[in-house]
Amino acid sequence: MARVQASTQVQFVYDIAAGQVVFVNAAYGPVLLGTCAGVNAELPALLARIHPDDQAYLAEHWARWMRGEQLGEIEVRLQRVGELAQWFAAIPYYHVGEAGGPLLVCTLHDISAAKHHQANSDLFNSRKNVTLEVLSHDASGAFIMVEQLAQYLRDELPEAVRPQVAQMLDMLENTSRESVKMIRDLINIEFTAAVATNLKMDRVDLGDIMRGPLAQLQLGYKLLGHHFTYSLPAEAVYVNLDVSKFTQVVINLVSNAMKFTRDEGHVWVTVTGLPDRARVQVADDGIGIPAAMLPHVFERFTRARRLGLRGEETIGLGLSLCKTIVEWHDGTLSVSSVEGKGSVFTVDIPLAEGALSRLPDELVDAVVFQ
Repeated sequence: MARVQASTQVQFVYDIAAGQVVFVNAAYGPVLLGTCAGVNAELPALLARIHPDDQAYLAEHWARWMRGEQLGEIEVRLQRVGELAQWFAAIPYYHVGEAGGPLLVCTLHDISAAKHHQANSDLFNSRKNVTLEVLSHDASGAFIMVEQLAQYLRDELPEAVRPQVAQMLDMLENTSRESVKMIRDLINIEFTAAVATNLKMDRVDLGDIMRGPLAQLQLGYKLLGHHFTYSLPAEAVYVNLDVSKFTQVVINLVSNAMKFTRDEGHVWVTVTGLPDRARVQVADDGIGIPAAMLPHVFERFTRARRLGLRGEETIGLGLSLCKTIVEWHDGTLSVSSVEGKGSVFTVDIPLAEGALSRLPDELVDAVVFQ
């Protein structure tokens, strides 16, 4: 096992004062397709294969490593022609060389399989959560309608037939009510179970990870006759996220907006990159939130909870948990609303390093290649 592990982990030693690699192990050849003797000459071509979105990120960390500060594991992608990107976790530490100068010792772990597996898992979870929300919205509405029809028919029954039919209508009404409760309980259990797991933070492109869930929400709500749209940034915006938890927050905010928006109304999501943060806004032109309720919407078991327009119930935990998850990401969740005109929920989270753009080529050259 040790031999297999050694063959897939590249280890190198970089002399900071001399500005060159003074040692690289034999794994460099099969893993990075280079020659140990030619490693320094091959560095420019190798680093040119770093994914464009990771170049500024790597350059920022490399500059810190060269200054002897902030050592910590980072993950970067290496592009391969006609293949998926190769992911590496770089784990650096300092060592004093024989001449007394500082050496940077770094191990590169190929984590491609784990990263691709995680991406597939996150996509599956988001699709599952979207499906549950859309189906619960549709099924709850149908059961609530059946319950209301049963109530109406019971009230309108003539006395002569009431004894024979009233019991069946009561059963229909109770079954519908319990079905709605079961559906919402299932969603709440799923959400709280997801919140209870440990955070797993990754540096990701926010627009890229939101594209799948938002597209599925759009398709699902379109099939139900609702108006839902979204917009994503043209450029990559990198943030540090627990992808599963954060997408669940956005899904919950969209579901909440749908509850208080009439069938002819609109709900839309906007994802943008700002100079110092990323922003996700979930807006609607629904019934809005009364001014007296606004200060309480994020409270646990909030007094601001109310039935949705189609009779959807809430226990008042959703927005509180959403706020908690956002704060775990060092972000903020806020709301603005005008009664009768709609609401806007805004999520702001910090950008990751190298989040919005590449470093200029000459700066990357200066920081990385020398």
